[in-house]
Parts: sequence; structure tokens; C-alpha cells
Amino acid sequence: MWFADMLYAMESLVPYIGNIDRVQEDCDVLTLTLAKYEKVNLKEFRSVMFASLRSLLPTTWSSEHENAWAWFWGIVEKKVEENKQLPVHNHQCLRSFLARMDEETLADFKLKVFDTFFATTEESQLYLRAANKRLMYIMGRILTIMSDIYTKTHQAVIALSALGLLHAGHGVPEDLVRPFVQAFMGGIKENCPDESLHDGLWWTLDLIGRIFIRTLAEGSTPVIIAINRNTAKAMKTAVANYPRGEREVILLKVQVGTESMSPLIWAVEKLRSKLGPGTHELRKGALESAKEILNDLLTMRADRARYYYGMEMLFTRHSDIISLLCTKAPSLLPTLFDGLIWRSKNVKNGMRRANYYIASLLRDENGQLTDSLLDLIKQGDCEIICHPTVVFQADLLWTRLCCLPWALTKCWFCLTLVLYIMAEQQAIVSSDPLSTDRFTVIACRALLYVCSLGQLFAKHAFQTYRAVRQKEMMRFCCMPVPKYVLRTRQELVEVLLLLLLICLLCIEPALHCLAVSSELLIDCCEYGEWQCNLMHTYNRLAAFPMVLYFILASELVHLNVHLSVFSVICSSLMWEFLLYVAVLIFFTAAFASAVACLPQSMGSDSVQMRDFFSWPLAFESLLSMAFNTYGSDNYEQIAQEDEPMLKWFVMGFAACWHVYLMNLMVAQLCQRYNEIFHDARGNARLTRGINIYETSMPLISKKRWTGFVESLRLEEACELDEGDNGPRGAVPTTEDPYDYLQYPKVTLDRVQRYGGLANPELPWPSLEEAIDDSAVGKLTRMTQAKFEEMDRLMLGSS
Repeated sequence: MWFADMLYAMESLVPYIGNIDRVQEDCDVLTLTLAKYEKVNLKEFRSVMFASLRSLLPTTWSSEHENAWAWFWGIVEKKVEENKQLPVHNHQCLRSFLARMDEETLADFKLKVFDTFFATTEESQLYLRAANKRLMYIMGRILTIMSDIYTKTHQAVIALSALGLLHAGHGVPEDLVRPFVQAFMGGIKENCPDESLHDGLWWTLDLIGRIFIRTLAEGSTPVIIAINRNTAKAMKTAVANYPRGEREVILLKVQVGTESMSPLIWAVEKLRSKLGPGTHELRKGALESAKEILNDLLTMRADRARYYYGMEMLFTRHSDIISLLCTKAPSLLPTLFDGLIWRSKNVKNGMRRANYYIASLLRDENGQLTDSLLDLIKQGDCEIICHPTVVFQADLLWTRLCCLPWALTKCWFCLTLVLYIMAEQQAIVSSDPLSTDRFTVIACRALLYVCSLGQLFAKHAFQTYRAVRQKEMMRFCCMPVPKYVLRTRQELVEVLLLLLLICLLCIEPALHCLAVSSELLIDCCEYGEWQCNLMHTYNRLAAFPMVLYFILASELVHLNVHLSVFSVICSSLMWEFLLYVAVLIFFTAAFASAVACLPQSMGSDSVQMRDFFSWPLAFESLLSMAFNTYGSDNYEQIAQEDEPMLKWFVMGFAACWHVYLMNLMVAQLCQRYNEIFHDARGNARLTRGINIYETSMPLISKKRWTGFVESLRLEEACELDEGDNGPRGAVPTTEDPYDYLQYPKVTLDRVQRYGGLANPELPWPSLEEAIDDSAVGKLTRMTQAKFEEMDRLMLGSS
């Protein structure tokens, strides 16, 4: 309805009534909007609007208000009435112009416009470096906006605002817009000799140019200009004069009409082209500017009245900031997390107070756990996952919420392990087949098959069915295998355990004994050799599930980070160990085959006949030598053998393995250990994060989560030093006095305090930063800081 469009236009007309160019632009847009309606009664709108305004101010309405409204409406009505016939005529001119050009002519027209533009404005070459296809696409987009401004006026103006912001971010100057419009009009005149269409097309181009110039000017704020320079100094200068109460908003939002952009996100995503001899175009964000924006937002400042800290505003404006930085600017993550830490200078009772401002990392606007930690886990950066802020958040969730539920899930494997030990250990069962102890063993085995085997069968049958339905299969040793089986060690071990338990159930002696005896027996060797061999096969096969149960129970090491680090190191070195086991088997098989070919001594009690007569015997003996379990007396007998080649082969094998390969393995393991040592703690932290999100959090009820968040009191101001209430959103803790030295990048008590007037409308005064950057100056400052720290520690301990 036209009445709603009039009200919408008032929102932009009233604030800028003092700017005649802006009023003309808005009136032209309003004219285009009203041209779609057959009947528009501006006098009726004037009366209704006048009555509505007077009713809103029944007591304060005066003749001054009435005169102001009459003056305002007179200007608007006059401009709208003057141009109300133009939209229909100008739209027809545009359609006629486009209809006269075929596809080839239109393509030539698009390129000629840019040829003229580049020829008349050399500066444009610095901002338009694209292929002809891209330039033709741009021209097509402009022609589309020219058509849409008559049919979809609001959408076209919004699109122009977005384009203006985009070009402002790229640092395009306003001076290039008018030459481009003139080049465009010049191309129209060359391709359209009908002068009756020129005025209508010029009016359309002029309106679009004015809107674009305005949005470009409004979007080119000092912060955006500083981003284009991409230096920390330029960014500090750009924000220095802004009011302290608006500084956060300026750094996080630039508004043009209905469109807005974030300077921080633009600095991260901005394309910066660097062309040089022999180089290609590089995509690089203005990371220096983005880093300075984060530093400024997360700097704690305080005047006499209040604290200023942009943590809440940052995460309110960009709730996905962690995910964004993980994918597009990981180098900025330490800067972000550094700004969430505050540590006191004072040491009290041997402990230092610290606040971690992780409220926005813990819960979202709906009160649920955020995916910030999960995003860091998916990124897999072992260094950033060990940042003090991330470690504190993960440990807080683990110790206060997730540790017990996760441990309870692993207790099931411990329980089944105990059942398996009671069911399979030979020392538990009496040697008497008719002893009553057999009933305990049968009961344990029954529970094992029902609970452990049943649970594993149900779980993996469902996952296999889902993998088959979703076609998530892969080939492993020429067999189709669900992908989830090889995704984690636990899944693979569970599948192997499931197959072994099924085999044990199939050859269970208690079931087979029912065929030869009416009593429940687990040992029926007296009924035949087949039953006896079956029982021995069962006992041998039962040894392998025992190992697998212990492997599953070993997951409990992740309860402690130090044990988890050791587990990660062992797992990382496993492949190197298996490699050398394979090499050992190869060398042992080679030397055993050679030794088995030697002439044999005639004596049956000789060591050659006893230990090296055949390939299996020789292989076993040489393997014993490799593991240092071959008796020393046997070596003396080898030295006294009649066959001299035997001792030379034994010495050759010992030299290859003990002298060469063993030392090589130690050197390689040491080198590999040095490589993985720095990442081992990070991998352990990643494992703990996976346990939190995948295992524990699904088990946490909404009531318990709500109680946990409320216990942190994140909505209350968090005390810094005693009696000093700082910004809210922190979780306080205490640390050892020297813990901060493990991460010294975060300075102690990093609050910048200012005196003078405490008015949010005033900018922050500049701090005196007369810093001597010479080597002597740096040494002096470091020495002074250490002496101050020693004094505080002595005072705190006294």
C-alpha cells in the first residue's frame, strides 16, 4: 500500500531534512516507489500525518511544531509532484534502449564503457583489475539495478547500499563514480542515436550514481580507511578521537541505510592484491588491522566511574567469531584469547588471583553450550588448544560437569573386564569338574554373553545398517567395511572384540557339554577327545578378548592429562615400533632359512640338531637371541659345534640386530619423540575436548547444565583486586604465583586506568609511551619488572 511506503520514506527524509542533496535523492526514490500505484493522495497523507503527530504530543504541541511540519511537507510534496511523471517516461526510455541491442551489440557496449573509463581515468586501473568476462558481469549487474529501481525500488536501493559498503571496504574513492557515469552515458550516446532517450537514461544513471556516492561516503569511515592501510598505527589513530562509550560500536559496525558491515570481519575477509614480477595475485586479509581491532576491543580501560571492556559486544555482534577465525585467520586466535585473561599483580597467601572472561565461550544467547571449543577441536591446532584460556574452559567443564559421566561410561568396560576374568581365568575354577565353582563361572559367562556381547552386537548392528543405508562403506583388504570402524581405535577394538565373543559363544564348552551330559559342566574331557580339544581351543581363543578388554579399559587414562599425554606418545610411536618388529621378523626369517641349510651334526644331543635342525626351530632360536632369552650355555655349545658356519651366521645376525638395527631404532624413536613431544599435550587436550562434546555433554541434563551456569554467576561483576569490581562475565580462580611465566604474553593487571572526567562522550586521553627501545632500555625495564615482582612476592608471603 502506498501509505506504508510513505511512512517508510519518512524514516530517511526526516533526519536529513537539512541536507538538500539527500532530500532530493530520497524524494526521487519516493517518486519511483509511488509511481507503481494508480491513485496517490498526498493531501490526505498530510492531514492524517498531521493529526497523528499532534496526538503524540497533546500537551507540548505548539504553533512552532505546526509550522515545522508545514515547512517540511511543503518541500517534500513539491519535489514529489515535480517528478511524478518522470518514472514512467524514464522507464520506457530504458526499455527502449535495451530492446534495440542484440547480444553481440550489448557485449561490445559493455566493454566500450570500460575502455572509455580506463582511458579518461587512469587511477581506475588500480581498483579494477579483472578479466573482460568479469567486467561484462559488472555491467550486467548495473543494467539489472537500473531496471530494478523502477520495478523493485526498495530492493535496488538496498543492493546499492551493499555495493557502496563493499567498495568503501576496498578503499575506492568517490572521485571515480562520476567519471564512470559519464563514460556509461558516452557509451549510450554512441550506441543510441535517438536523443529523445538520453534524458531519461541520464536521470536513471544520475540517481544511481548519487545513491552510490552517498553510501560510499558514509561507509568510508576512519576505521575502514585504516583497514585499507593495514597498519596498527593507522587503526590507533582512526579510533583515538571517538567517544569512549561508542568505541566498541565503531569498531564492530558501519551502518549505511538498511545495510551494515563489521570492520573486524571485513579486515579478516578483505582481499588484498599484491602483484609483482613473476608473482600471482594473493588473497590476504588485513590481519594487522584485525589484530589491532581485537586488541582495542579486549583492552580493559577504566575511569573513575566504570570499566570499558568490549568482550560482550564482540561476542554479541559475532557469536561465531571463534569459528570464523579458525577457518580464515587462525593467527588471530591467540590475540583473542589473550584478551580474555586478567591476572593480579598481588600475591596473597602464596596464590595469585586470575579472572578468565569466558562467559561468551561457555553459553550462547539461548543459555546452551557454545561450539567454540568444538570449533577449536575440529581445527586440530595443538598449540592453540593449549592456550591458558582454552585450557581453563575445558578443565572447568571437565572437573565440574563432564568427568563423572564420562568415567561412568568407561566403568561398564571395567565391570565386563572383571566378569571376563572371573569367567575365563583357570586359577579361579577348581580342578574338580563337578565342583560347585563351575556354576559361578557359567553365571559370569552368561552375563558376559547377554550384557557385553548383546550390547556390542546391538550397537554395531545398528551402526553397520546405517552405514550401509547411507553408503558410507570402504574397501579394506578386498572386503567392504563401514567407514566408522576405522575412524577411531575404540570402534575397531570393539568390532574385533564382538567377533571374538561370537566365536567364543559358538564353541562355548558349557553348551557342547549338554550334548553328552545332563549336568551343567565346563570341562567334559572325560567324554571324548573332541570335547577336550574343543575346550582347549576355547581357552586359547579366550586370551585375545582379555587383551582387548584391557585396551578398552585403558581409556580411563584420559581422566588425567599427564597420563593422557603418555598415552598419546605411546600411540604415536607405535607405528615405528611395529616397523622394527617387521624388520626383525624379516631378518630372523632370512637367517633362519640360511642356518637350516647348513650340514647337520650327527649327534642327536647337539645344539644344532636341537635348535637349528629345521626352519621353525632356527627361527624360534634366533628370535630368542634377539630378545636376549637364549641361554648363555647355548652360546658355548654353538661355539663348540663342528659346523663353523653356524657361529658365523649367529654372529652376523647379532651384529645386524643388536649393533645396527637396535641402535638405529633407538635413534629414530628419539628423533620421533622430539617431534611429537611439543604436540603431545595438545593432542591430549584435543582428546579431552572430544570426550567432553561427544560423550559427556549428551548425558548432561538441562537442569544440571542450568545449575552449573548459575553457579558461575557470570551476570555479576567480577572482582579484580580486593574491593575493585571489574567487568562481568568472568570466572575467578587462583593460580600459583609463577604460573604466569609459562605464558608471559599476558601482562599482570593489564587494566589501563585514567583519571579526569568520567564522561562516556569524551575520548580516551593518550597515554605517555616514552619507551626506550634500545637494548639497554629493554634490559632496564626487564630488571625493574623482576625486582617489583620479587617485592610483591615477599610482601605477600610476610
